[in-house]
Amino acid sequence: MLKKIFSVLCMTAMILFAAHSSASANAVSVVLDTPEGQFAEPEKVYTAVQNTLDNIFKNAPFEVKSVSECDAYVQIYREENDRAGISETNYDYSSGRDLTFKKADIQNMCNHFGDDYLVYIRVATTNPRSTGGVFTSGRKVNVITDFRIWSRVKNDFVYMARKTTVGKSDTVNISIFGRGSGSTENAVEEGLLKGLAEVEKDKSKILAAMGV
Repeated sequence: MLKKIFSVLCMTAMILFAAHSSASANAVSVVLDTPEGQFAEPEKVYTAVQNTLDNIFKNAPFEVKSVSECDAYVQIYREENDRAGISETNYDYSSGRDLTFKKADIQNMCNHFGDDYLVYIRVATTNPRSTGGVFTSGRKVNVITDFRIWSRVKNDFVYMARKTTVGKSDTVNISIFGRGSGSTENAVEEGLLKGLAEVEKDKSKILAAMGV
């Protein structure tokens, strides 16, 4: 009798374990390339990207890492592959990252993290342009948002999108001589939010490409 009870308990445990395993989330790492604060505040870019990731993967069976969890290794990867782009003098230093990750780079990083998928997001901007009329002045900038998803099993991208949007920021001048010129940071943020909103429209397509 005790043997039968023990056998039933073992079988139940195995079923529960199998059900839990099948429902376990697939891991997703995230790599974000930004304009390095040249035209926009990095925190705003990170927040906007994180909100989009939350919206896309909400209630989906994925464990998505935050950008900050992956950032440290991505920087080390750049340094080890001579892509950090830091130059130093006796007075200061400047940096300019090479944003041209190739498939091999994405594959290497995905293998390092050991996750099933890697979301690669790259944000680039053009130089800001001045706009305005008699009583307004502002800044306008093109924002290019690349959003790609790499599959470690397929060893290739399963989703790719490139969104080009325009961001604007206007200032009302108190005289015809003008006092303000708009905010480049706000213009970049507006353009980025537009691009990410377009990506979010592909939510079902993204999840389908990831087997959901």
